Amino acid sequence: MKHYEEGAVWYDLVSTGLPGDVSFYVKEAKKTKGRVLELACGTGRIYLDLLKAKVDAYGADLSSDMLKILKQKAKAAELRPKVKLADMRTFDYPNKFDLIIIPYNSFLHLETREDQKKCLMNVRKHLKKGGRLILGIFDPRIDYLSKVDRKTETSVLDKKSGKRMKMENFSHYDFFNQHIYSFHRLINPPRGLPREKIEFTCTYIFPREFMNMLELCGFRKWKIYGGFDYEPYIKHGQNLVWIAYK
Repeated sequence: MKHYEEGAVWYDLVSTGLPGDVSFYVKEAKKTKGRVLELACGTGRIYLDLLKAKVDAYGADLSSDMLKILKQKAKAAELRPKVKLADMRTFDYPNKFDLIIIPYNSFLHLETREDQKKCLMNVRKHLKKGGRLILGIFDPRIDYLSKVDRKTETSVLDKKSGKRMKMENFSHYDFFNQHIYSFHRLINPPRGLPREKIEFTCTYIFPREFMNMLELCGFRKWKIYGGFDYEPYIKHGQNLVWIAYK
């Protein structure tokens, strides 16, 4: 998961989130009326909105560079973040939480089943009785996976310079390990952004697999939605939202 450290400088540029995800997590956090923990809080795209909504929110991330950017944003917005450097597999807090969230596919950067189970069991350990885990992961699309290698080109906007840039993307699918190896390169970026290729690995998990994993890790029940408007999961390729209860 070292790509988080390497990619902090361009993370906000290319990782703009999913439509409706911020308002969804803020709504669920305010509904909780208790302590909330965001794992893999990154540069604060969601976490800072939790603070703005007066949520008693804590954050943890594996990247010191990501947290440095988060703290700079918080200072500019006159917010007081409660974040620390921690791994989602081994994080440790003295108190338990009413809600723990892992947004934006961050769980999928755990590359082995063992690491995924460690994370889920640690989350359960840190939840109060009746507490919830809300986790967002994509539903694997068979038509994408069947192509083995996929190359695309997208456009991204640098808000600081106002410059729109092209970005090359290449993905390779490892069916046996259920890994996606991705490579990204900005074309003619402005000064201060990396010119070299950025690469990372994530896993993909099918819904039935994840149900079994939740049960194995001690969660008593769960709900699955096909998006951030609580729409039903009815087709492949939706952005899935899981709500699991201790």
